[in-house]
Amino acid sequence: MIARSWLFCPADRPDRLTRAVDVADVAVADLEDAVATDAKERARATVAEWLAADPARARRVWVRVNNEQDLVDADLDAIAGLGIAGVVLPKADLVTVTALAGRLRVPVLPLVETAAALWRLPEIAAVPGVATVTLGEYDLAADLGVSGFEDDPQPLAWARSGAVAAAAGCGLVPPPAPVTAAFDDREAFTASTRALQRMGFAGRMCIHPRQVEWTHDAVRPGADDVERARAVLAAAQDAERKGSGVAVVSGRMVDAAVVRRARRVLALAAPDAGSVMD
Repeated sequence: MIARSWLFCPADRPDRLTRAVDVADVAVADLEDAVATDAKERARATVAEWLAADPARARRVWVRVNNEQDLVDADLDAIAGLGIAGVVLPKADLVTVTALAGRLRVPVLPLVETAAALWRLPEIAAVPGVATVTLGEYDLAADLGVSGFEDDPQPLAWARSGAVAAAAGCGLVPPPAPVTAAFDDREAFTASTRALQRMGFAGRMCIHPRQVEWTHDAVRPGADDVERARAVLAAAQDAERKGSGVAVVSGRMVDAAVVRRARRVLALAAPDAGSVMD
């Protein structure tokens, strides 16, 4: 699945989670950073009750678990069998991803937040059960000792391209773009989101509901993109009817990858776009 928006909400706030399901393609119930240490147990019980109340809703929810082993075990016990879409693993490394993916029946999305994990990103992406990979940029930047990455893409450009390449190289769906703490400047948010899409990310992780609307607008294909996509599909269908393996649009050859991209563009342009299959 390729989602346009992933909205993180505290797992102990069912009101916010319900709203997240209504506005975002994916709601992420956060048991880690958004929940204080002394509130973890209550948060687990709260989100488990909320998930159990509506199985159809649960299928659009991922849960970000903690990264300490005892907390992870308690988190997974609480949400077991509740039909969630997947698990987001913070501060992921190869050992924890391998162990977690091996015990789950749902996909895992590792957040790479350390230099050590970044260095082994292709191996992490190759673990069976991993849906895709992306970066936790604030922790990663601190570990790398870089700064200013929100205004200047260069400090994390290699890491960002590495995440996209690792996912593509392992045949995974493109990663969602990392979060940004800025939620009061729509123009800047839109510009950064579009820049990240050009790098190969798909959609974006959000920490505020208004970022969801901004993301959907930013990733929605323009009229020219839609027209080109329709022309590609028409040419491919015409070539298939004629028994030809070659289709040409505007003097350029059309192959299977171009056709897949065209289908994705049209799916994102649909009025009811929510998520598209690669």
